[in-house]
Amino acid sequence: MKRIYLMRHGKAEDGFDQPDFERNLVTKGQKKTKKVALYLAEKKIKPEQILASMATRTLQTANIVSSVLGVSNDLIKEEKNLYLASSNSILEAIYPIDDHINEILLIGHNPGISSLATYLCNEDIDWMSTSSVVAVELEISKWTDIANGKRKLIFYTKPSDI
Repeated sequence: MKRIYLMRHGKAEDGFDQPDFERNLVTKGQKKTKKVALYLAEKKIKPEQILASMATRTLQTANIVSSVLGVSNDLIKEEKNLYLASSNSILEAIYPIDDHINEILLIGHNPGISSLATYLCNEDIDWMSTSSVVAVELEISKWTDIANGKRKLIFYTKPSDI
C-alpha cells in the first residue's frame, strides 16, 4: 500500500517582468500554503520523499510544507522534468522512486498535476487551485505499478475548504 499527495504550488507573483521559472510566492500564497500544510499536519501526514519542480515557486512551497510537517528539507528532491510537466511526464518521475518509500508528496504545476489527479482518482478534479492537495491511496507495492493498481481518493482539499 502506498500513498501519494499531489499538490499544486502556492500563489505566485505575476510574471510580467521576469521569467516564469523564477516567480516567487506572494504573501497570500505563503499563507495559504501554510494553512494547507497545517491541515496535512493535523492528519499526521509525513511524506518520506517530496518531489518538486525546480521552479522557484514550487521549491518555496515544498520548503513551507516540509517545515510545517517537520520533515527534513533533505527529503526534497528537485525534479527539472516536473516544470510544467504533462501527467505522463509526472508519472515518469514517480516510477524510479525506491519501493521502500510508501508515502510521497509531489508538488507541481497545472495542467499536469490536475490531469494526473483526475487520472489517479477516476474523478474529475478539473483545475486544482493554488496550494490545493489531493491524497490518493494506491494498492501497489512498486511505484512502477501506479498506473495499474487499484486507486482510491482519500481527500481533495483547497485552502478555501479549510
